[in-house]
Amino acid sequence: SAPNGVNPVWIVVNLFTGRTSKQAVIVQETLERLGAEGRGIVLPYAEITVENMQKIRPTFLALSPNGIPWCKYRGKNGEDLKNFFSALRIIVEEMRIPVIGICGGHQALALAFGGKVGPIRGGEDDCLPYGNNPTERGRHNLEIVKHDPLFLGMGKTINLVQSHYDEVKKLPPGFVLLAENKLSPFQIIRHPERPAYGVQAHTEYYLNSRPDGGILLRNFLSIARTHNKFSRIQPQMEKKEGKRAELNPNESGVKMW
Repeated sequence: SAPNGVNPVWIVVNLFTGRTSKQAVIVQETLERLGAEGRGIVLPYAEITVENMQKIRPTFLALSPNGIPWCKYRGKNGEDLKNFFSALRIIVEEMRIPVIGICGGHQALALAFGGKVGPIRGGEDDCLPYGNNPTERGRHNLEIVKHDPLFLGMGKTINLVQSHYDEVKKLPPGFVLLAENKLSPFQIIRHPERPAYGVQAHTEYYLNSRPDGGILLRNFLSIARTHNKFSRIQPQMEKKEGKRAELNPNESGVKMW
């Protein structure tokens, strides 16, 4: 257990219905290759509770892609997903743990905070099964519409790998649109006051000749390190000195990332 309130552990949240998945492991291996500090572990979304995060105190969460429409999570899977969404709001806003959602993880972040997700070729309340050919697939350019540290060292247009049927149809209240394209407008989004990002593309797939996905992830790791140092470690130290550090999710102070 680290004395400063943040442990050298980070979590890939598996959003498939199982303990782990090939996609979650690929995200884990990619983040390790990009220099994520500490030990990376994969946990199922059912185990991402406020209580567990208070025990683990991870440096960040990466939300993995998923494999079926959100409307198909039923029974225990559906109940666990609902509980995960509730916990995620507290994890981001009150516990201040950095988060990045990738593809399905991007959609999960939007859903957790009150956004809408539906099929690209349908409405926000439609429930369509996935087929064999994702509606948006292959490499596509995105236009950056708002400056953010996530885009450090990048131009106004970035090129990422896409493979998805569903999309964010409606942004959660207050969320900021950072990048878009014509087919699926809400491509990269951010919480208004916390380092919680959603990226519709598969940033875990990149090439040396097409490095934008890797650059985005590496920039997120840098954002998380800075945020943890100034917004999680220092408040914990002040707390230990007897100063009451209250976490107010409604505060609108200076962003520390």
